Amino acid sequence: MRHVALFLYGLTGGGATRRTLALAEGFSEHGLRTDLVVIDPTGPLAERLPPALNLIALDSWALRFRRRFRPRRRPLMEAAAPALAEYLRRHRPDLLLSAANHAHMSAVEGRRLSATGIPLVLRVSNHLTASHEQTGQLARLQRARTLYGEADAAIAVCHDIAADLRRHVPVLRERVFVATNPTLTPEIETLARQPVDHPWADDPSRPLIVAAGRLSPQKDFPTLIRALARLRQPARLVILGEGKQRPQLERLIRSLGLTDRVVLPGFTTNPYAWMARADLFVLSSRWEGFPGVLVEAMACGCPVVSTDCPSGPRELLENGRLGPLVPVGDDQALAEAMQQALQTPADVAALRHSAWRYTPARAVAEYLQILQTVSGRAGRTRPPRP
Repeated sequence: MRHVALFLYGLTGGGATRRTLALAEGFSEHGLRTDLVVIDPTGPLAERLPPALNLIALDSWALRFRRRFRPRRRPLMEAAAPALAEYLRRHRPDLLLSAANHAHMSAVEGRRLSATGIPLVLRVSNHLTASHEQTGQLARLQRARTLYGEADAAIAVCHDIAADLRRHVPVLRERVFVATNPTLTPEIETLARQPVDHPWADDPSRPLIVAAGRLSPQKDFPTLIRALARLRQPARLVILGEGKQRPQLERLIRSLGLTDRVVLPGFTTNPYAWMARADLFVLSSRWEGFPGVLVEAMACGCPVVSTDCPSGPRELLENGRLGPLVPVGDDQALAEAMQQALQTPADVAALRHSAWRYTPARAVAEYLQILQTVSGRAGRTRPPRP
């Protein structure tokens, strides 16, 4: 395998994009020709692309039409398969890695349309059934189960996701792998020491609680805000991120009289400086895949509390040994766990040691081993190049 393509929507600042770039950079450093195939080549991470990566923006009449009249991710992804098929026919990578959940259906359809037989591997970073059932997308879940089975293999970011895939996509059962998620880089330690331009950051008079993520129903920040209101001590809460739920969250904050205790600063490229200064990091999600923010907080030496959602937190926190796990959506239980964590000294060394297993170097080595195996196996039945 000498040429690999990674496919995803674009260069947003989200976790899936950052992990994809870490893998792509690692593949390139190992001497592979590495294409990053996207629909939207703009975004916060566009300027941070390593020069060795080949950025390829898909284009077609259908994509241009939807960019103009329906410029949202899902409609654009649904129109991407023919353009991806054309890329595969023209560039002929040795393997296509669909790097984010939102890309998988288009990747399967694009590979099928291309008639190239190029091996396709899905990097599955969210719990398949939980993410669709929680949002009521049962028809889409059934379609995903069918299409995922056409892939040559899937790489899950944690064991719970792997078990979910094996259970619900049985045709993939023997071709599901688990690999380290490339979450941490050495620059995190430098970024964590940078100053934070906010009066709460270095004010020891009240405990500082930090959360981070897209302001969306998945992250369930309303439960976290209600839990804060239940705390017996006047802690402050900073929720880093942006999203469509901002107006709803701001109304809830006002209704609970928490405007002097909760702030929503928006998206930041450096959440680590906040994490390093926080007394506690809280993940309140209804579902996840591999919550990298938990790992990042632990790496910064910050105590953590999480919901016991599918999937990832239980595995990352070693069944609660490294931080309390509480039922999803239970603000009373979350408040009690937060209170306990604020009053109990954390084993910072254990948190850091556990977190620093999730490095790009380790992840890239594991991915390359899996991809080489899949490429060699699929290559024996692959149609010849024209």
